[in-house]
Amino acid sequence: MRVGIIGVGNIGGIFADRLLGELEGLEKLYLLDRNQERLSNYSGETERVVIAKTPGEVLENCTHVIISVKPQDCMELFAEVVNGKNSSPVIISTITGIEIALISRKTGLEKIARIMPNVPSAIGRGVTGFVCSSSLTGREKKEVERILRTMGEIVEVREKDLSAVTALSGSGPAFVFVIVESLIDVGLKMGLSYDVARELILGTLGGSVELLKVKGNHPGEFRHLVTSPGGTTIEGIYSLEREGLRGTIMKALFDTYLRAEEINSELEVTHNGSSE
Repeated sequence: MRVGIIGVGNIGGIFADRLLGELEGLEKLYLLDRNQERLSNYSGETERVVIAKTPGEVLENCTHVIISVKPQDCMELFAEVVNGKNSSPVIISTITGIEIALISRKTGLEKIARIMPNVPSAIGRGVTGFVCSSSLTGREKKEVERILRTMGEIVEVREKDLSAVTALSGSGPAFVFVIVESLIDVGLKMGLSYDVARELILGTLGGSVELLKVKGNHPGEFRHLVTSPGGTTIEGIYSLEREGLRGTIMKALFDTYLRAEEINSELEVTHNGSSE
């Protein structure tokens, strides 16, 4: 398998690192980025890494090409890609708001997957939502899944649901980090050291999530297990409900979803209105 990455920024860089470390059968990894400094990190991988000079070089030599550029830069890239008449790799796009149909129309390529990875992918513990065009064969789809699994878990979704994926898992880590920070801070207020509070919170969160994954129960069932009548836990839960925590979290995530939908609509109008 020969994989190319066009755009070696935050997500593209994570992909490069994960593929080099985890993807069995990787023959070559072609990297292309305008910022040469980003590519200097891979100068020691001379046997497997090729620093490409043009998008055409990547397309001509790769079986799979991950496109990880900003939406405002994608049309210029697609104009270069469309000239690669003799190549037809599977395209894996991380570009927010750019639909499969538009990518296909602008590039002339048909085998396309859209994905939404997240930051924990950097350590192989991410979750990536993905959708593939109907033109991919079963084998080609499995190869895409194998590439994505180097980043962590994968979840196949409908293309119209990618905005929801963006809100829940794409932006989700930011909300988790804010919650963790607040939990550590209250530990400090109660007199614990930062290190002790951090260890307690991360261990509690990690164990709780693992329990849900292993047992498969609804979260409410486990909540009741640790909630005794007149005890400390119910007092805290009563406070959370009184302050509207559940509604606040739901509103924050739904607002994120609405903004993702808004961005998608803006991009659709902009790019569908551009010249063919």
